Amino acid sequence: MKLVVRLAGALLLASVVTVTAAHAQVPYNQGQVSRVVLLSITPGHSDALFADLKKNVIPLWESEKAAGLIVDYQLFLNQTSSGPNDWDLGYSITYKNMAALDGLPDKVYDLRMKQYGDKTSEQKVIDKRVENAHVVISSLTRDITLR
Repeated sequence: MKLVVRLAGALLLASVVTVTAAHAQVPYNQGQVSRVVLLSITPGHSDALFADLKKNVIPLWESEKAAGLIVDYQLFLNQTSSGPNDWDLGYSITYKNMAALDGLPDKVYDLRMKQYGDKTSEQKVIDKRVENAHVVISSLTRDITLR
């Protein structure tokens, strides 16, 4: 009987050590997820890009935010260029978590069609947008807090 009690105690201790070790391997808590996109504006096209953002992109993001699909969005400028291939304008879109990205294109479709009217009109706007800027980098990031 003593052997059974000792064995049970050893197993309990081993499981506590395992749980503690697993917890210590990831020293942070996961938070919100953001898509960060950095753009290089085609010379002479900044006015057209900003007009497109104001007319088409911001209203769509506001609709997504009102629908609870995104938490927030942010636009920012690069104030310290490191050369001609650097980015000029960036934006981030913040989601509650990774699960918020599941099925997102289907969830946003009706909002996009409300904004643009139909796929053909949307494609014309996108084709023009590509003339105004190109993506330097697009990253998916996750906020963390250290434990």
